Amino acid sequence: MEVPGKKLQAGPNAEDTTYCQPCELDDEFLPAEVYCTVCKEFFCSNCARVHRKQKMTRSHFLLDQSNKPTSLGDHETEYECTVSCDVHPKETIKYFCRTHQTLICGHCSVKYHRSCHADVISEISKDFKDDQEYGDVIKTIASLFKEINLRVSGVEKRVDVVARLCENEVDKLRKYRKKVIKYFEEREQALLKFIEKTKNLDEKLLGSLKPKLKNLNSKVEEINVTLEAQGNNMIQLFIETKRAKKLLEGLQNDLADINKGDVIHHYEFRKDPATERLISSGNGLGTLENIMTEAHEIVSAVSDHGPIGLTVQGCG
Repeated sequence: MEVPGKKLQAGPNAEDTTYCQPCELDDEFLPAEVYCTVCKEFFCSNCARVHRKQKMTRSHFLLDQSNKPTSLGDHETEYECTVSCDVHPKETIKYFCRTHQTLICGHCSVKYHRSCHADVISEISKDFKDDQEYGDVIKTIASLFKEINLRVSGVEKRVDVVARLCENEVDKLRKYRKKVIKYFEEREQALLKFIEKTKNLDEKLLGSLKPKLKNLNSKVEEINVTLEAQGNNMIQLFIETKRAKKLLEGLQNDLADINKGDVIHHYEFRKDPATERLISSGNGLGTLENIMTEAHEIVSAVSDHGPIGLTVQGCG
């Protein structure tokens, strides 16, 4: 068995021969029927039969007449495979099963691929770099590198888009919030102004009634004093009473007029139904809806047209 990774060099008497090499050691020259890809030796039919029976060599893969090399010279520059088999980790991959299109070791070839068409990798891989399959793989790798780099660039752009979308929508939300707050502040000031104006009107009205009532009270008091001053003078009392009666009628009319004007404004703050519905809806200021847009379309929209509106359903 050669040392893995080293070139396999043929012996000094390597010639274009297909004789059984073990038999040659006994000076017997029998035609080679098979070639062992592990031992790198040609065997006659008898030696091949013994090779298949021995415990140490029964898993070796033997190439028949149609697949075996024509001479030892065909293997002067081969390399030993050092990749472990997936099924048998202690064995190295040596063959390629064309039937199942899979890489196999010697154990696999005996146990699972005995009837398959298998190639020795060291044989079929010599000019593999010039093969279309290898070229296609290299092209695929280059294509994947290109696509991955484009994706990386796209992700970086979308990171910027995400940040800009967030900034734009937060800015729109806060501007609208300020507009709403300004509106309610203006409404509050308008209502407060109305309340203050009405309060001033009522206070002015009530303030004007006080002197009128005081004047009426003084006149009634004067009449009362005049009547009490007459004592037992019935004639004078009669006359003053008649006079007082007319005066009192006028004073009663004046009081009635005062009573008519004694009306203050009754007002009450009532909540706006629309505002109440807005508050109870939980959707004050607005909502966020999810716009199903492809990432590249968002990038294009932001790049070509500046900020775009983005709303996400369910965020209130």
